[in-house]
Amino acid sequence: MKKWIALFLTLALALSLPVTAFAAEINQDSDPKTAKATVTTSIEPTYTVTIPGNVQVEFNATSTKFGTIELAAAQIDPGYAVKVTLSASGKLKNEADQTKTIAYTVNSGDGVFSSQAYQNEGDSTDLTIDITRAAWNAAYAGNYSDTVTFTVSYIDTTTA
Repeated sequence: MKKWIALFLTLALALSLPVTAFAAEINQDSDPKTAKATVTTSIEPTYTVTIPGNVQVEFNATSTKFGTIELAAAQIDPGYAVKVTLSASGKLKNEADQTKTIAYTVNSGDGVFSSQAYQNEGDSTDLTIDITRAAWNAAYAGNYSDTVTFTVSYIDTTTA
């Protein structure tokens, strides 16, 4: 019982200690009587990038809308950007025989797309999947597919 009383009294003593409040002080000998306080906050970088989803390319279509890469929401540091990099084999592979392929490219309005840095909310790039007529004519019958990988990174543009 004495241990409980000692613990209770120690806790009561700890809780009764004065709490220091930080406040601006005004010196009564100064004129005019002023004080300054600094208000701060911190916002961690945050962003949302939308990328194209799965797409079905119609037979003999030389250009198919793939979708849009967009910086949908962004609170990023000055001098930084969100970089989206695309990697793909560039070959649709036949499911029955992987040696049978159809060459394709993923393009933006500027040509073949490999990467783009985005700094402002709403920045976007429209993408298409392009297959030449010759590639279609040389293709075997069957189902073809490939995987396109998008990598998103936060980069310092002052050193890039």
